[in-house]
Amino acid sequence: MSEPQPTHALPRTERIRRRPDFLLIQKQGTRTRGRYLTLVGVPGQSSASRLGIVAPKRLGNAIHRNRSKRRVRELFRHAKPTSCLDLVVLPRPEFAEVPFSALIDDYHQTLSRQIRAHRAG
Repeated sequence: MSEPQPTHALPRTERIRRRPDFLLIQKQGTRTRGRYLTLVGVPGQSSASRLGIVAPKRLGNAIHRNRSKRRVRELFRHAKPTSCLDLVVLPRPEFAEVPFSALIDDYHQTLSRQIRAHRAG
């Protein structure tokens, strides 16, 4: 029997899944807008930072929405916030088409502004 392949899924503890959580974050959170995405964040109550993604139909068809969500999860995996934050990411329509290196830069800049906003407030 071969060894199972490692999964790249986010653990349940790092995901925002319930609608009330999304609504609370979007209502009370601090918005930080980047070139290709918008981050909405609140200080988290759990020990780990959590991620939620909003991908409405205006992003495009299902292929574009799913690609955008995969890219957001990959960005979050590689650059998790050091402080405990609950983040909701709203990708822009051009998000799925931009080179990944540009998304990394935009995410890092937007995330650092988001963290600074929470430290100041």
